[in-house]
Amino acid sequence: MARRAMLALAGLLLFAAGPVAAQPKTVSLWHVFSLETDMIYGGIKSFNESQTSYRIDARLVPAGQLLTELIKAVATGSVPDLVTLDNPNVASFAAQSALLDLTDRIKQSGAIKPEVYFKGPWASGQWQGRSYAIPRDANTLVLCYNADMFRAKGLDPDKPPRTWSELVSAAAKLTDPAKSVYGFGFSAVQGEEGVFQWLPFLYQAGGSIDHLETPEAVSSLQLLVDFVKSGAASLDVINEKQYEVTNTFMAGNAAIVPCGPWELPRLQKEAKFEWRLALLPVKDGKNIQASSLGGYDWVIPKDAADADGAFKFIEFMADPKIVAEGWKTGRLPPRTDVIVADPQWPQAYAMYHQQLATARARGPHPQWPELSRAMQTAEQEAITGRRSVSEALADAAKKIQPILAKTPL
Repeated sequence: MARRAMLALAGLLLFAAGPVAAQPKTVSLWHVFSLETDMIYGGIKSFNESQTSYRIDARLVPAGQLLTELIKAVATGSVPDLVTLDNPNVASFAAQSALLDLTDRIKQSGAIKPEVYFKGPWASGQWQGRSYAIPRDANTLVLCYNADMFRAKGLDPDKPPRTWSELVSAAAKLTDPAKSVYGFGFSAVQGEEGVFQWLPFLYQAGGSIDHLETPEAVSSLQLLVDFVKSGAASLDVINEKQYEVTNTFMAGNAAIVPCGPWELPRLQKEAKFEWRLALLPVKDGKNIQASSLGGYDWVIPKDAADADGAFKFIEFMADPKIVAEGWKTGRLPPRTDVIVADPQWPQAYAMYHQQLATARARGPHPQWPELSRAMQTAEQEAITGRRSVSEALADAAKKIQPILAKTPL
């Protein structure tokens, strides 16, 4: 009797306490954003507070280590639920069946509509007609120029170069060897950054990666070679990363440079002169607006333990109000429907926003690093004079075409 009474009392206590609340499922996230002002931090906090089904458990991974760690995770089957991936790397993982196909989820989503994204960012997540990634942020290149130098050399800062010929002319006038000032600076480093800064000129010429041996492609690289040959650009461009090119600009040793929105915070803080932005100049007679696309995409590894929770967070982070927060750290909204109210650097925002409409994804191709490497070599050979532009590009084409014959762009 005593035992029955104890069991009955226990039951009453459980009934009185009510049902045990279900614990939220943990969604593991790997990302590379170290600045605490990045939108991902506020987004995680808001998402975790907005519902009780899921909790984001974020891990900051250094950008230079993310690919290696993700490759290891895929190989061992111990993957995170969600990853921010540099957009040219998406196709490689998608082609290896390492990413979850998001096509059907996107079709059923009320938050993510392909038509509201800029063409370039959306294309970065596509592979063989299927969607494997959703753009988180974007960046691209525009011209950054020293308005004070323009005035000193009799150039109108309200009329920046709009064509290649105007850029060549302005760079020549702005070059001052006695003061170690070059009219134009750019990155032609043996690495992805060098290709990133060459690609806009290739596209503007009407050229393409799959036909580097054509006159159009040759003219794009010849333009950069001629800047160095004429003395309007320094031979140091073969060693300078984008960050270092901006350093030369801020030091007053380069009058015009291509630059991305990630440079805006330090330009605002450190530049001791009036700097302005302009759309990239187009090739005379072609008028093809084009630029390179950078930025990060959301991807869900195929073996993720909680793909549903991961996709819920992607939908949450796609909210235009959250996406707009990216501009605080110089990250462009990849969506056309995002309006940044009272943006920092309003003229810069308008310029980048306009240029983003013509920014093209690199690839997408699973062997993008090999394609890029062939282009890097050609650029270095041509600028240093080891080969003519035509010879360097013909050799690059021979390396690239067999790859594209198997898997076209």
